[in-house]
Amino acid sequence: MRPGFWLIPFPRSKGLFLASLFFFSAVAFLLLAAWFVLVSRNSRKTSAHTKSINDFLPVHHHHFEEVNHRLAEYEETLRKVESDRRDFALKYLALLRTDFEHLALLLNFAAKFVPDITLRGEIERFLLLVRFRLEYRLARLQIRFGVIPTVRLESLTARVRLLARSADQFLNDIAREHGLHVLKSDLNR
Repeated sequence: MRPGFWLIPFPRSKGLFLASLFFFSAVAFLLLAAWFVLVSRNSRKTSAHTKSINDFLPVHHHHFEEVNHRLAEYEETLRKVESDRRDFALKYLALLRTDFEHLALLLNFAAKFVPDITLRGEIERFLLLVRFRLEYRLARLQIRFGVIPTVRLESLTARVRLLARSADQFLNDIAREHGLHVLKSDLNR
């Protein structure tokens, strides 16, 4: 290396050299001052807020018994609601089955008035009865296990409604054909 040769060439002006020296010294001083302020604040926080043994003691243990009591009450309420819901679903299902059985019996009696009952119609009626009873038993079993089969109950309700409409139409047709005015007026109420 040659004398006066640096890796970074500096101008030979002394004024610029002094200005840059002053500027970088001021920046270094400000950084040191900021670092000192941050260190002193952190040390004051830890020294002012010293932990005692009482800070580590459990505070909420006084409320554990009350919380356990409340949770037991809520659990009992949930069991009661679930039990009531299950009982209601079973009663609804039983009433639905009663209506279906009455409608099936009514259609059996009404079928005696129709001389041209086909084998296909009887098979369809038999399959309808079997399908309803099977779904009824499945729904009852699900309710017993705590699952309320809402879709199955809606399906059974729709079947009973459809059967009731069909029975109403069927009985109206029979009443018209045989001139049974009393039956006709009773069905149209």
